[in-house]
Amino acid sequence: MAAMDRLNPPIRVGERVTLRLVDPARDLIGFVVALDPLTLEDRHGRAHVVAAGTVQAARRVGVSLGRDPRSAPRDLLDALAVRAGVDGEPELFRISDLLAGRPVPAAVFAGRGEWSEGEWRARVEGEWLTTNVTDPALLIELAWWATRQNARSVQVRR
Repeated sequence: MAAMDRLNPPIRVGERVTLRLVDPARDLIGFVVALDPLTLEDRHGRAHVVAAGTVQAARRVGVSLGRDPRSAPRDLLDALAVRAGVDGEPELFRISDLLAGRPVPAAVFAGRGEWSEGEWRARVEGEWLTTNVTDPALLIELAWWATRQNARSVQVRR
């Protein structure tokens, strides 16, 4: 895969990439979950094994920016919080801001959609991660988990 070999430094598990594939011609964007064989997980959680010799072009891409979370209607945020089982005043962030400059983890929490541990709750719905997690390190882990599900904003309910 000459196109992959041109990436410097070499691609790592956990990174988000976009590939131009041939045979059939298509674009694929996702997170690298395996290198041999090259396997990407798309935003829907589907794994795509990339056949050898089919990558025409490759590049790394960052976490999706998304809309300004401060422009979200309060009733939408409140409804998301109810479905996530959390309450309190929302603190809003772009996931891309939370993750900027942080190393990409090779793995994230298992499962999709909902996560919980003790009193802590998190739910991904559409472009939103809604949680009551206040620990900064755990919030970062949840943000990486959520971005793999196409979330772009987070509301923390304290």
